[in-house]
Amino acid sequence: MKIHPIFIAAMLILGCASVSLVGAAPAWVTTTPEPDDTYTYFVGSASDQAGDAAKAEEMATNALIGEIMRSIGVVVTSETSATAKSTLDSYQASLTQTVKQSSTNRIAGFEIKEKFSAKDSKTKRTTLYLLARYRTEDLAAEKARIAAVFQEKLDAVARPEAEAKSLLSDGRAFDAVRRFIDAASAAAGSNIDNADVKFARNVNAAKDAVARIGFVKLNDNLSGSANLPFSADFRARVVFGDSASAPGVPGAAVKVGYQAKAANGRLVVKSETVKADDQGIVSFRPPAPNFVGKAALTMSLDLSSALEPLDSAPKQYDDLVSGLEDQIAAKKVSFSYVVGSAAKSAKTAVVLLDVAADGSALATKLASPALLDALAKEGFAVRSPGFDAGAILSGDDAAVLAAARKALAGTADRLAYGTVRLDSIGEDSGMKVAGATASVKVIDIASGAVLYSTTKTGEAVGSDDRAATEAVLRQLAGKTIASDLAASLP
Repeated sequence: MKIHPIFIAAMLILGCASVSLVGAAPAWVTTTPEPDDTYTYFVGSASDQAGDAAKAEEMATNALIGEIMRSIGVVVTSETSATAKSTLDSYQASLTQTVKQSSTNRIAGFEIKEKFSAKDSKTKRTTLYLLARYRTEDLAAEKARIAAVFQEKLDAVARPEAEAKSLLSDGRAFDAVRRFIDAASAAAGSNIDNADVKFARNVNAAKDAVARIGFVKLNDNLSGSANLPFSADFRARVVFGDSASAPGVPGAAVKVGYQAKAANGRLVVKSETVKADDQGIVSFRPPAPNFVGKAALTMSLDLSSALEPLDSAPKQYDDLVSGLEDQIAAKKVSFSYVVGSAAKSAKTAVVLLDVAADGSALATKLASPALLDALAKEGFAVRSPGFDAGAILSGDDAAVLAAARKALAGTADRLAYGTVRLDSIGEDSGMKVAGATASVKVIDIASGAVLYSTTKTGEAVGSDDRAATEAVLRQLAGKTIASDLAASLP
């Protein structure tokens, strides 16, 4: 604030006094000092017509703070977050306290250097001037700190959204989707104005981008053999567009689901996530299959990690999130393949003994013929040899292998052996119920390798003890064990 020298002189003659100086008004009253090598200077002034010096000082303080805040350069708008507003308010309060208490420890590098007051004896008007100096490097640090806080919430949405648009234009559709979701997540968790609009805009942008992503199979109808590695990869190309010739999507994360046999004998789906190469091509070779039969392998777009932050989005966004999730879930492709087995061409001898609950041999000979007949119908090359039953009853696998090599040399490649043990016979509703346990192994006679091993239980009913016993022995061997062998034996 510039004051005419004649006015200053008149005020001095009329008895004006300075808090810190005596005599003529200092030069900084009329001209704010230029920054030097260390400090930046600020001047604030105000007058009270009633001559109240305290009010004049309070207004001068506000004017001084206003000059400093203008130098900080941030502007509070409707987009400004509560955190940013709070930071600015706290800073202003600390500046005010420093001015009022002439303190130098509340704000680093800031202090009131001088005060000067002038009073008109006729009008009673009192004018107060304040000179503050601020260490330039500390002022710059405060500017940067506050500016960063002001930008933080806006950048959390605007920056990933801008990056997403840039990635999309560069053909990196998968990465663009991730950044759109990041922007939406930031909007959902913020208190900036128009958060709903920004959330919806970014979720819809992600959804539109996903809608244009597709899979093109590069092969299909592969085949393999049980317990042997696949000879080729399952291959697909992730594209961005409406045709097979559309550009590839580099770096796309793809979840691959493939089938495997669990310990309980059931087929389950296992999964792994792989990434597309620079051309958008995905190649995957599953582990050697441990089952026999038809199967399927799927490839699907994997954005699960990107979607996780949206799980905590407010419920008002549920429909938008669900729509995006449905769009992503639709992006998949399925391959068909068949796992074959060398078991049908291998000459297999079958020796399955009927035994009592105590392990002794039963007079019946039902299990072995039932298994032979069922495997023969499946196309297996099976035979029933003369064999030392004692080795099987002993439970000594080494003795069984030795006996097989001696008795079956040149006539069989494999031996399927074991027992079907009759565990119990009971009665239910006037019918007899027999329970049994089958323990079966298949070994490669030349190498001694165990190719198959299982234990299965079952029950069957009959009109009397004999009928129930025959039913359970035949059922376990001819159905349960036979179907499992046909589906699992390599």
